[in-house]
Amino acid sequence: MYKNRKTSEAPSLEDLYSNIIKLKDSMNDKRLDFDLPKDHCIRITGNYLVGFLEGDGSFYLNKHDMTVRVSLVTLTANKLVLEKIREFILNLLDEYSYILGSTTKLININEKKTKGNNKPISILEIYQIDFICNILIPFFDNIEFRTKKYKGYRDFRIIAFLILEGKYLTEKGKQLIIKLGDSMNNNRLSTNSNPSILDETSKLELELLIKSKPLICIDSEGRAIVINENKYIRSTYIIKVNFLNGSFSYFTNGVSCAKSLHVSNDTITKRLNDRNPVKNKEGIIVAQSIKRIKAYSSLKTSS
Repeated sequence: MYKNRKTSEAPSLEDLYSNIIKLKDSMNDKRLDFDLPKDHCIRITGNYLVGFLEGDGSFYLNKHDMTVRVSLVTLTANKLVLEKIREFILNLLDEYSYILGSTTKLININEKKTKGNNKPISILEIYQIDFICNILIPFFDNIEFRTKKYKGYRDFRIIAFLILEGKYLTEKGKQLIIKLGDSMNNNRLSTNSNPSILDETSKLELELLIKSKPLICIDSEGRAIVINENKYIRSTYIIKVNFLNGSFSYFTNGVSCAKSLHVSNDTITKRLNDRNPVKNKEGIIVAQSIKRIKAYSSLKTSS
C-alpha cells in the first residue's frame, strides 16, 4: 500500500495512512478473526515444529519432582495447530508405542485462563522421560535450531538423560542437575541482572556425573528399576493377549486387561511373569498367553 502511494489509483495520503494504521491495528494480539478457509490444510514438519518451539516453546526442569518438560503455547483460538502437532509427534512412534501414546496422557493439551483482558491460551506438554529421551530428542537432534533456544535444548538434553539414568537419586547428582537447570534459558542472558553460569568446578563435576554408571536401568519389557534397591519405579509397555483361536488384543495396563479377561489383576501380573496360560476362577483358559511389549524405545524410522 505504501509502495504504491504515488500511483494514480492510490487514495489520498490521509486515506492511505488511515488504511495502513487500520490494518496494523488488526495484527498480532489485536487480531479477532481466526477463521481459516475451508480448504486450508495445516501441514506440520520437523522444521515447523522446531521453529514453533524456538518462538513459543520451552524446555525446562521441574526441580520439585525432578522431571523435564517440553511445552508449546498458543492462543486457544489456534488450538488446532497444537492438535496437529500432537498427531505429528504420535506418528513418530512404532505400532506398539502409538497404542500406548494415543490412549494415555503422553501429550497433554490443556487450556488456561488468563488474567484481565488477555485471551485464553492452550498449552501442549510432554514430560514422559522415556519418550523424551528415546523419541523426541533423537528427532530434534536431526533438525537445525536457528536461535539461542538451542543452548537451552542442549542443557535440557543433558538433564533429560541424567534423569533417565537416575543420577538425581544422589544428593550431589540432584544438586548438579538443578544447578544446570538454573543456568538454562533466560537465566544465562547478559540482560539478566543476576545470570546463572556454571563455574569450572561444577562443569568438571557434571562431566563426571555424566560418565558415572546409571542408577536406573530399563529392562527389555520397558520397566525402569532402581538398581541398588531392585525396585520398579515406572513402566512403559503394552500387554499383548494371545487367544486360543489365534486372535490377539492389546491393553495399555494390567487393570484393563484383567477386566476384559474377567480375572484378577494379581492373575495378570503372575501370568505376565511366568507366561503360562491365563485361567479364570473355573479353571477355563481365557488366553493362551500374555506378554509385555516395550514402548518408546526408538523412532519408528529406526525401529
